[in-house]
Amino acid sequence: MKELAKFWKADSVLVEETGTAIGLLEELKFQVRGLIGIKPDRDKVSRMSVASAVIEAGQVFLPERAPWLGEFEAELFAFPGSKFDDQVDSVSQALNHGKSGVWMWIRMASR
Repeated sequence: MKELAKFWKADSVLVEETGTAIGLLEELKFQVRGLIGIKPDRDKVSRMSVASAVIEAGQVFLPERAPWLGEFEAELFAFPGSKFDDQVDSVSQALNHGKSGVWMWIRMASR
């Protein structure tokens, strides 16, 4: 996380405050700039339902070409019935967090 935050020059790093991430947040709070704990207030499907309004309004842009794009779109379009949903959940949390009026850039690294 420290390396990725530095590489991408992140202003904010959102981490879901559940399970082992709670300890991670405490350990890294002085090492990662802009570290923010997000407490999920709904299940993944509900969070994505709220975030999908931003997508449907045309306020989310994806690049035309990127090494990760096919995998990301496959996961997004298969949600909630897909085997994997971590990327979708991360994007929904970022979009829902962004509704606070803060501008943000969402960049994705390939897995």
